[in-house]
Amino acid sequence: MGMYAGYYQISDAELEHLGQLDEQGLVEREEELTEDENVEICDLDKMWDALHFVLTGDTLSDAADHDPLSEAVCGSVFLARQIHVGGIPSNRVKEIAQALHKVDFAACLAALQMSDFAAAEIYPNIWDRPEEEDDIRAELQECFADLRHSMTMPQNRETQCW
Repeated sequence: MGMYAGYYQISDAELEHLGQLDEQGLVEREEELTEDENVEICDLDKMWDALHFVLTGDTLSDAADHDPLSEAVCGSVFLARQIHVGGIPSNRVKEIAQALHKVDFAACLAALQMSDFAAAEIYPNIWDRPEEEDDIRAELQECFADLRHSMTMPQNRETQCW
């Protein structure tokens, strides 16, 4: 079993509703969102922690409050810490999207060695596979592009929640 990240664009009202659910209710609602063809989904799979590390230089446990790059991956508000569910209220989406567009992700990624990920114990534990390094870097580039794109989707879906 692994830890996966999926990001769903929802309304502020839905985010508030999610905040009232227990963990089982959150899991059930996430499954419903995943199956809903009308909900935009950004799937980072297992690369969420690595993406956070490239963007911020920190692990998730060391994430700085109100850092828009950290919030892009972790969220601004936490709904359940045990299963790591968070959201981004609509009033934060524009600032976070702007911060993502300013990032030279290729340069940030190029500045890191796979050993940096391993030393920081970044999930998933794949950093000792030199034969896969090009594929891992390409996947991180794709994940970043998907996340940045998801933050600039139409404003009728005002909140991004993960």
